[in-house]
Amino acid sequence: MGVVVVHALGMAGIYALPWLMFLTATLASVRGLWVGLAAALGSVLALSFFPSVYPDFYAMILILFLSAYLAFLVGDSLRQAHRRAKQLVLIQDVLLQGLELIPRYFTQKQLLQDLPTMLSSLLRGTTLRVWVPVGANLVHPLENAVGHEDASSGPPLVLRALNEDGLVYSEGSTTKATIGHRTTKTSKPAELAVALRVRQEVIAVLQFTRGEAWRKEEAELFHRLARIVAYQLERLYDLELRRLLLELAGALANENDKRKIAEVTLRHLLPALEMEAGAVMLYRQGVLQALSSQLPESLEPILAPLAQRLERDQGITWRALETGTPLFIESYPALPEGLPVLKQVGIQTFAAYPIHSRDAFQSRAVLVLGHRKHIPWSRKRREILLGVERLLSSALERVLLDEQQQRINQLLTEAWSYPSEKVYQHILEAAVELVPGGEVGSLWVRVGEAYSCQAALGVSTECPAQSETELLAWYGGSRSQALKGLPRILTTHAAQLHGLKASLCLPVGHQGQVLAYLNLGSTKDPAAFAEDSLAAVQLFAAPLATLIHELSYRSELEKASLTDSLTGLYNRRAFNLRLQEEISRATRSGHPLTLLILDLKNFKPINDQLGHALGDLALREVANVLTRELRAEDIAFRWGGDEFAVLLPQTDAQGAQRLSHRLYQGITKVCIENMCLSVDIGQATFPTEADTPDALLSLADQRMYDIKKAGDAV
Repeated sequence: MGVVVVHALGMAGIYALPWLMFLTATLASVRGLWVGLAAALGSVLALSFFPSVYPDFYAMILILFLSAYLAFLVGDSLRQAHRRAKQLVLIQDVLLQGLELIPRYFTQKQLLQDLPTMLSSLLRGTTLRVWVPVGANLVHPLENAVGHEDASSGPPLVLRALNEDGLVYSEGSTTKATIGHRTTKTSKPAELAVALRVRQEVIAVLQFTRGEAWRKEEAELFHRLARIVAYQLERLYDLELRRLLLELAGALANENDKRKIAEVTLRHLLPALEMEAGAVMLYRQGVLQALSSQLPESLEPILAPLAQRLERDQGITWRALETGTPLFIESYPALPEGLPVLKQVGIQTFAAYPIHSRDAFQSRAVLVLGHRKHIPWSRKRREILLGVERLLSSALERVLLDEQQQRINQLLTEAWSYPSEKVYQHILEAAVELVPGGEVGSLWVRVGEAYSCQAALGVSTECPAQSETELLAWYGGSRSQALKGLPRILTTHAAQLHGLKASLCLPVGHQGQVLAYLNLGSTKDPAAFAEDSLAAVQLFAAPLATLIHELSYRSELEKASLTDSLTGLYNRRAFNLRLQEEISRATRSGHPLTLLILDLKNFKPINDQLGHALGDLALREVANVLTRELRAEDIAFRWGGDEFAVLLPQTDAQGAQRLSHRLYQGITKVCIENMCLSVDIGQATFPTEADTPDALLSLADQRMYDIKKAGDAV
């Protein structure tokens, strides 16, 4: 019986070893190395009861412990592979959910703002932060307000992603530190960063952080996710730009006023660019004038005058206009040529974007934008500006051309309501205003064989008559070209002799004659005139020819209505008109004006005794005396009967007294068949003796009667 028991125990020991090795390996692979080793140690103790079966105790220990370790390695590898598979499945699931959720967004800003919440809820244990570049190696977190004060150098890994293509990441680490008797551990999370690029420009950097390191497969999946987000951002960028331009184009199509067009453009553009101030300025008559401006309420009192009118060479806006090159500034206070008032209010971001014209060498309008915060001029913002500039340019060209045509039609309609001498001035003022580049001008109209300066603006009004040869020399072309009405631009030394940097001359030909020359000039800009100026000034050619032809006929009628048919002098009606005009001119110039009232003596006896024919001869002789003794600028009138009046511009009382004496001597020499005339002359001077037309006339008339009464008394 004992032998049987011993044999049974021996057989049990022989079969127990494999099972114990299997149990040890299983525990080591499933529960970990230390559990496997504990199982191996228990197995050794159990087999120690069979010394006859396993006499080599140490070999048995080695076998069991080795099997436990190998099993642990295999189990750990399987566990890691399982975890990786689970994580990859999770990330792939996030990728698939991202593919479903991301296309639902309609704006770039909303998508970037929602990404951290959306992905953090899907990737448990992972934190996402979005960083936006605001300059060279400067970023700010998207959750903060955009501004220079929020900008910083940012995390190193984010800056690496900002400047490198692809994905960058760093492993986590644990650092031990001993403070006194305590030892603390500091863990640094693993980071992964990838830049989102739209049109080759980084618009954001995604920063993922978690406690454990990133594996290559995970990094690749995150990179794919970033590419999906970037693709959607680019698609949204195109949609937003297209939507903005379509809305603006629709709004501008219905506008026919240049100021309204500028206002609508600013209303659409400023929010799209995140700008707080803007203006559309048009170059007219040597300055930039605002068509429309939009300013923050707090800056309105300070910037409104600057936005309404900008004199030449003030700030970089003029440089952008003259060069036709957009200027983008991200640190305006550091700009040497920046305007002090803009620096004073804290403008940081600034842009001057010229509005190009199809036919001009330089721009005629400029779009000015600004913000008190630092905002980068990204490629997106520049492309928005490019698209808006094209729409604004087209709309302004259309409206300005309509305005030119309507203004000319209005001139033709209203011309007959003005006095003849003022029609030309209205035409010239309209030409200077409507022809791009015009600052000053003059209008020369043919009178007989010479040309008289009928209107002037911004140049000397003391312009003597010019011959056709002289004006052709100024024009710089042949007479045949002038008859065809071909305008020309002059920027040579000839223009500079007249104090101009550039000149535009339009000859107005009609029925084989050059009726007039319309001259426009710029005193500051050699490139003021271009093809658009030539096109605009030619609109004046046909209306000018019509007006000059009609005004010539009207002038003859007016001259007849204002002229005394007997003496050829102006009549009483002309006197009433010219007195008011000369008073106004004297007021502007500050020069005196003297009025003479003449009453003939002994005229009634000649008329009654010798007959009306000789009486008329006597009046004509008096008119000859007046014409002979007066200067070219003096004006003589027959008031009626035997009374005459004389206006003496730029003549004081003493000068008028000397002339009165010469007139008295000349008139007393007028004798008809031994009957000689005499004259009583009263005078008054403006403004020293009378300051209104009525007062001047009343005083001169009263003095004439006083002299007459005194003579009768003698």
